[in-house]
Amino acid sequence: MYNMRYHLASLIAVFLALSIGLLLGGLIAESTPETVHNAIVEDIQRDIAQTRETNERLLADNVVAFDFADMLLDDFVTDKLEGHEVLILGEEGQELQLAISGLEAAGATIIHATPEFDEVNNAWAVQYADGVQEAKYDGIVNVFQPESEASEFLSDYFVFLRETQSYYEVPLIFATVDDAEGELISYAWEEGFSGTNQLGNRYGTYTLVVLLASMTEGKYGTTADAIALYPPVPDSFVSSEDTQVAGQEDGALGATDQTTEE
Repeated sequence: MYNMRYHLASLIAVFLALSIGLLLGGLIAESTPETVHNAIVEDIQRDIAQTRETNERLLADNVVAFDFADMLLDDFVTDKLEGHEVLILGEEGQELQLAISGLEAAGATIIHATPEFDEVNNAWAVQYADGVQEAKYDGIVNVFQPESEASEFLSDYFVFLRETQSYYEVPLIFATVDDAEGELISYAWEEGFSGTNQLGNRYGTYTLVVLLASMTEGKYGTTADAIALYPPVPDSFVSSEDTQVAGQEDGALGATDQTTEE
């Protein structure tokens, strides 16, 4: 009888322990995921707040930087192409409008023409807009991309451009927007032409004006083939008054140094 009561007590104790364990486990299982979830949500919210604060600060910095860049661009570009007639080779589209607006802002007179390939004569020619007469250009900007990307086709076009450049004896610059649809700017650089793949932003506008208004040449842009993002400010872009003041200051410093040495 004693043994039976002992075994019953032991079984009851075991079941009671299991029940208590299941109850406690359920409580822990219900509370722990909620705690972890809340912690994760709090971390995400904290990261979002920090990211938003950083973005707002960077946006404010960019606004200041863009305003400053626009101010400098105006100083270095305004009237630098005054009196220049520039031929732009291209089709109606984004690239053409970007090139025209940037060069007209610098004071250039723009003449637009579209290159066409004569299948019969197997040669390139220029189709001018209605009412536009051929002039003695001061520079040529090419935003036109041949329909075919075959190397032979491009080579023929480069030959045509060299002949055009030689005829007018003017700078010829290639300009593209990131060159996302092909490698025309890279081909042009390999053929020895100057140009930029930053048409449409401040770098591209500045580069076009510099290449047309000075003796500067080179490959400017963001591709691996480019030698720099944009060219340095030419000496000719610095006003004569600034140059004279700088010269006077240099002379004054030189005299001071000489007096000190004596």
